[in-house]
Amino acid sequence: MGGSRMRQPALRMFSVEFSQSSLPIIGQGEFDPSFIVTKLGAKTSRMLVAGVIDSMERRDTESGPGYRGRLRDPSGLHMFDVAPFNPELHADAEEVLAKFERGDRFLMLMLGRSRHYETEDGGVFTSIRVEAFREIDSKRYHTWLARTADSTMRRIDAHRRAKELDADAGAYRNAGIPADLIDGMIRARSHYGDVDISAYELAVMHAISMGEGTPPPKQAIPEADATEPAPAQPPVIDLSETSEEDAKMMAKSCVLDVLGSASEPVDYDTLIRSCLDIGVGRLAAEEVIDDLRDVDALIVEETFGYFNLL
Repeated sequence: MGGSRMRQPALRMFSVEFSQSSLPIIGQGEFDPSFIVTKLGAKTSRMLVAGVIDSMERRDTESGPGYRGRLRDPSGLHMFDVAPFNPELHADAEEVLAKFERGDRFLMLMLGRSRHYETEDGGVFTSIRVEAFREIDSKRYHTWLARTADSTMRRIDAHRRAKELDADAGAYRNAGIPADLIDGMIRARSHYGDVDISAYELAVMHAISMGEGTPPPKQAIPEADATEPAPAQPPVIDLSETSEEDAKMMAKSCVLDVLGSASEPVDYDTLIRSCLDIGVGRLAAEEVIDDLRDVDALIVEETFGYFNLL
């Protein structure tokens, strides 16, 4: 029996939360997504992360060339890789690698799938399989920091409220725990037991400090060098030749037009394809859809993967 692949939302997450995760959920069917559950209960299948390229190298494998590296955010390192079976990303990855090897340090935004590797002794290591990426400026990075801090505090708050509750979905719902967190939080509670959340609170404090322009804590990433000339063209870009803000406005108008003319809920992939058709890249389109739902509150995802105007 055939099926259709449903996209998972891309969660904003600091590296300290993701890297401390050791609970994978493996999809059983051909189209069933896999997740990694964090100690705060986030079920992550796809992620939107940002930071400075800390290391990067080309790796030759039997399947062809690939790339592996580390992205540093205020709380630590995300491991990432560009797979051999994503050749459309390789030319851009080569440009990023060349800049890094010249000694340049720059901010990147990455969209990717959460991955894990289990060792023979039961250890779990996490990484991100990159789907899209681009260079960003400090203003865009501060926006990511603020939104990721908000997302993390939402999970921290839910974790605190759930500590005195029975590990039961009904009890969580009655206490006002967000519905999208309940399953992951119950799984995390069973797997991790008592969790020290201080590292996640510290990550939020670091992010807020950087976003406000105060001196960052010692392990926070350095600010981009303001004296370094900006490149004529970002080394990796998924937008048309319009500016990023113009592309986002185009995507926003496109999504609202599609939903406004529809007589029934519209699936996520249709919205993305509509944006691609007008020259807006997937990464920008996903951010716009997230913003319309979570920030502007102009659209609603009443059923997972299907959207209406609010």
